[in-house]
Amino acid sequence: MEALRDKLKWLMGIRVAVVTLTLGVLIYFQIGKSTQSIPAYYGLIVATYLLTILYGLLIKRIERLALFAYLQIGGDILFETVLVALTGGVESPFSLLYIISITAASALLSRPGGLAAASVAGIFYGAIVDIQYYRSTYEMFPLLSLPRVTDLPVPEIFYNLSINVLGFLMVGYLSGTLAERLEKKARDLTELQEIHRFILESIDSGVFTTDSEGQITSFNKKAEMVMGYAKTEVRSRFWWDVFAWPVRVRDHFPPATVPGGIEEVSTRKDGRRILLGMNLSTLYDEQGVPIGMVGVFQDISLQKKMEEENRRRQWLAKIGEVSAGMAHEIRNPLAALSGSMQVLRKDLRPSDDNRPLLDLALRETERLSGIVSDFLQYARPRQLNLKECDVNALVGNTVSMLEQTPEYSGRVRFIRHLAPERIMALLDPDQMQQVCWNLGLNACQAMPGGGTLTVSTHWVSGAGGLDGESIDIVFEDTGQGIEDEHRDKIFDPFFTTKAEGTGLGLSVVHRIMEDHRGRVQVESVPGVGTRVRLTLPAAGVAAK
Repeated sequence: MEALRDKLKWLMGIRVAVVTLTLGVLIYFQIGKSTQSIPAYYGLIVATYLLTILYGLLIKRIERLALFAYLQIGGDILFETVLVALTGGVESPFSLLYIISITAASALLSRPGGLAAASVAGIFYGAIVDIQYYRSTYEMFPLLSLPRVTDLPVPEIFYNLSINVLGFLMVGYLSGTLAERLEKKARDLTELQEIHRFILESIDSGVFTTDSEGQITSFNKKAEMVMGYAKTEVRSRFWWDVFAWPVRVRDHFPPATVPGGIEEVSTRKDGRRILLGMNLSTLYDEQGVPIGMVGVFQDISLQKKMEEENRRRQWLAKIGEVSAGMAHEIRNPLAALSGSMQVLRKDLRPSDDNRPLLDLALRETERLSGIVSDFLQYARPRQLNLKECDVNALVGNTVSMLEQTPEYSGRVRFIRHLAPERIMALLDPDQMQQVCWNLGLNACQAMPGGGTLTVSTHWVSGAGGLDGESIDIVFEDTGQGIEDEHRDKIFDPFFTTKAEGTGLGLSVVHRIMEDHRGRVQVESVPGVGTRVRLTLPAAGVAAK
């Protein structure tokens, strides 16, 4: 409908131009000659202007645009008939103006409109010729005697009539047929463009195109989602500015030298940095001339993170296999050494000067044995022994053990915020007990001057990156917190900031939670405290 409305606007403009030019020239040549028809010419011009103003006021309000178009074309044919009658009827050169109205009707209303306009034009033109030929019949009607008497012989009169009417019908049919074909082509092209647009908007990759200068000409919906920009914000901007590429990537323009596949860090509109994988290709026209570039890209930040995590696991697995064997070799002679020293210690008197040295050696042997045991537990984890467990009871037992530890019982305040209802889940109770113990112990050690440890449990939905219902276990302390430069390393094996730590406690926590298909999230503010959230699937890992 809007397309027809636009065509009607064009028709109004063309009508004003044609009438002004045609009648203006006619008036100019009539000056100094016969002035009888000049008022009628002025009347036609004024009527055309007034009707055009009226059409302009109505066109935005009219809903039945096809009927409105028929009325306008009919009015044009009526005006042309008056002009032809004023300028000689069958001898008038302005009978050709009917062709313009017929063509306009075909363009607006296709073949039915063109044939209808041709028929009406033929009837009106035939009426003029009839009045001229049978003039005596209409002498009693002054208005019908408007066409002047023609001197043409009868055969020529009917020849002109036949040629014009036949021409009107042929133009109406041919222009209508052409208009229908063009309209069908336009519809096909529109449908093709819509399909092309739907494909681009539905594809699960960002797609953009540029002109030969590198300015963006299109930006699909996925590209908007990845980069955070709307189409209107990036149109006509240089693509390397939108993606914040380094200078070395910009140097690969013009399009004939695009680098193909690249991976670069980009910056979204909100300032967040992401890693993009992008394939660039040169855009050619039908003659094979480069006219721009097309880029297809995706945010591969998560993919790269997963690949790095997988490589890390593989590396740790290999290191673990080798180290586990070494640890076994160390633990066996270490056990023999410890046993020998205990035998020697029995033979020493309490006042012997070597007894303190032997006690120190035994303590360090026990500490070394504990480190080896922790490492073996990390390098060769046990298989999960899943049981239906009460999470509240498991967490509560861990807090109770920490409360009974002499080192923390009077220095740390323990607060429980456990869910009022029972929370049952499929877990390995021993390994989850170790997770809670490690986290509670770390929290207490982070508060050497005392503080508060708050432990809570509750149901959540879709938290921690899990789908459906899940369980949260939260340990929150008021300790020293974790420095920003250490936060990304806390789960790495052997990383510790403690003088006597092994750096395996949180690594074991991370591995056990992964085995349970859970998540560990750490939030910490230096000098304020740390909050560790464990998220477990409510359905457990029985299907694993």
